[in-house]
Amino acid sequence: MKLVRALSVFGFGLVGLVGVTATAFSAGGCSSSDSSTGGGGSTGQPPSKPEGAAVANPADTRTFAVSQLFLGDTDRNGTTDPSAWKKFGYNIDGLTTAKTSTDVCTRQGGATADKQEDGDDGRDDGFHTVMTFINGIVPKASSTISKSIADDGAFTIIFDLKGLNDDAHQTATGLSGNLLIGADLAKKPDFGPSLDWPYHADPTVAISDAYINNGTFVNGTGGSTVKLSIAVQGQNLTLNINHAIITFDHSSPDELTNGTIAGVLATEELVTGITNIASSLTDQLCSGSMLETVLQTIRQASDILQDGSNHAGIPCDGIAIGLGFNAHRIGPPKTVAPPSTSTPQDKCKADGGT
Repeated sequence: MKLVRALSVFGFGLVGLVGVTATAFSAGGCSSSDSSTGGGGSTGQPPSKPEGAAVANPADTRTFAVSQLFLGDTDRNGTTDPSAWKKFGYNIDGLTTAKTSTDVCTRQGGATADKQEDGDDGRDDGFHTVMTFINGIVPKASSTISKSIADDGAFTIIFDLKGLNDDAHQTATGLSGNLLIGADLAKKPDFGPSLDWPYHADPTVAISDAYINNGTFVNGTGGSTVKLSIAVQGQNLTLNINHAIITFDHSSPDELTNGTIAGVLATEELVTGITNIASSLTDQLCSGSMLETVLQTIRQASDILQDGSNHAGIPCDGIAIGLGFNAHRIGPPKTVAPPSTSTPQDKCKADGGT
């Protein structure tokens, strides 16, 4: 089950990029029990919008490119750790859920109690179960992705921001800018203000109403959907991350650290996406029992409702996800890359299928 180019991230866009605050995540009347605590507060959630803070100066412009991406199979130092996922993401549903919790949605058929268990501080990340499938195909997937960025310049995610200055403790509102997708640089990136990383014209995503609180950037207030496409064997697996939060620490003038992308995937949408790309991974996933086993494993990762809430007596139909990233400063984006013309291989046709 070997992939030609392992795993890389091809596209990344946002629909209505106006973030989600901690208050929005605890909406929906979360209950409490001996194993769960109700929503609200700041545990496992991003900093709130700083009231009364000055509006950022739009003349302060900075551009950063993601240099490392973490899917939860390693810690932020790149060390493989089966429990690393517990420190990624945010407490989306406002609950701190244990194996014994009963005030949460009903697990999918065959899912064990550990599938509903939260990470540290109530962080929701059922996607770590999906990573078991991905790592079965591409061992050390996070390391593979990060290496393809740092060594090959295969792709990146670009933050082109207005209002961000060099103060590591900056507090301000009204930040804006764009998110862009860096194309294949075809060489090892020399990160720095002189690097012009070519980007794809589509999508170009406007960022507005973002804020920064004591050096931590948050993508605004309201609701957002992040469209993240993971290219597996040349096929795009699209992850529509709903109710998303994007944060990072502007830890030094030239670095972003502790970056987080968190939200909720619709379970059946992910199942459909896996089905659509299965034939590009291995002929063992063309059809039959192995494919059905994989799809059921994906369903069993469901740990939340699609709207970001969690209630007893309702089937779980969403999968919480928490990804991490670091980024380095580059120059302002100037060059638009040509569209990709690659065609993925269908192993079921090439190898005869099963």
